[in-house]
Amino acid sequence: MNDATTDDAPPAGSSETGDEPAPGTSSGDDPAVTSEGPGQPVCGDGLVEGDELCDGAEVGGMSCADIDPGFTGALACAADCLAFDMADCEGAPIEWLVALNELTSKGAESGPFAGKGDAVELLNAGGAPADLSGWRLSDDPTLPADKTYVFPEGTTLMPGERLVLVELDPVSGEGDLPFGISSSNEETLTLVDGGDEVIDALTVEGVAAMVSWCRLPDGTGSWGHCEQTLGAPNIEALTICGNGVREADEACDGLDVGAAKCADRGFTAGAMTCTPKCNLDTSMCMSDPAAAINELESTNDEIELFNAGGDMIDMAGWILTDQAFDAAYDPAVDDEKLVFAAGTKLAPGQFLVVGKGEAAGQHPFGLSSNGDTVTLLKPDLTPVSQVTYGADQAALSFCRLADGPQGSWSSGCKPTFGAANSK
Repeated sequence: MNDATTDDAPPAGSSETGDEPAPGTSSGDDPAVTSEGPGQPVCGDGLVEGDELCDGAEVGGMSCADIDPGFTGALACAADCLAFDMADCEGAPIEWLVALNELTSKGAESGPFAGKGDAVELLNAGGAPADLSGWRLSDDPTLPADKTYVFPEGTTLMPGERLVLVELDPVSGEGDLPFGISSSNEETLTLVDGGDEVIDALTVEGVAAMVSWCRLPDGTGSWGHCEQTLGAPNIEALTICGNGVREADEACDGLDVGAAKCADRGFTAGAMTCTPKCNLDTSMCMSDPAAAINELESTNDEIELFNAGGDMIDMAGWILTDQAFDAAYDPAVDDEKLVFAAGTKLAPGQFLVVGKGEAAGQHPFGLSSNGDTVTLLKPDLTPVSQVTYGADQAALSFCRLADGPQGSWSSGCKPTFGAANSK
């Protein structure tokens, strides 16, 4: 299992006598001896120094029972020397033991949490109820109010109970978390109790959590790639999307697209690529070397087309759609397509912005904030340009850099509809 930077040790529980949570965080799993520089602690030398919690066999006299009286066995040290490893601890915890247990940076793909944005699961792996009233969870260690979820008064997590928190929808007001989890950058989640004691913390590369990043075993294990099981026991991933090797049911992985070609999807040129979720991506496929879908956004649903060539393009009868396009596509049953009217032309270097609506020249379909695919077709149904974006990628602007069919797609562009794209 390929681990990203995490806190390997679980949080410690608290009893009614006021026991403090035991410390335990880590930031990596490379067992090699490491040092931050001259005079800094050296993880792996067997000496507890600086901010190290343990080092090799030296665990400072701590045992599994010090984490929870219900545990027995030998406590080990995590690979980064900043946390305890409880893999060999046995028994059932007596006190509450609340832990961050699973998260996804791309949202649930199915089940009760599908379409609700990024999600974080907490688990009480202990033997007593945990009162979470006033606890806070944030993706910023400084816990700013606008990026911190505060658990409501009376929130209780019973032994073995899971609580799944989903991203807050600012429009509908539904959801919990006033922050998202990046799918491309490093993220740090911090859980503190009502007295500001850190109960659990996790640092992870967002790309590792696109499907699921979870503890194995639940509550007390180290973090790794998992199948998505929000609200249910964690399961280790059968395949790891992102390791560059196609496995099991993966259509592709990184640069490995197998024998897939743009021609298989009806295009005449371009290169097949792979999405971060290991699905084939036709965004760099093309049939007309000049025309391209160039920019779009999922708030007002604007779509920009661009002619990167030197000749006028007659677009009469061309189709713009967000319906699934394959050999079975039938425009006669696609009642939300836009068919460009006679006389529609795209001059060399011209941008054409297509808005959403029912008026002439507008497209009637919406662009989902959770991801969508848009295809531009010639009248004979030859695909010209196609783009697929993921959840929240097009909230402001999802665009090609540079403009035109050769440009690579990027999220977080400056909205420049009708003008050259910019990051």
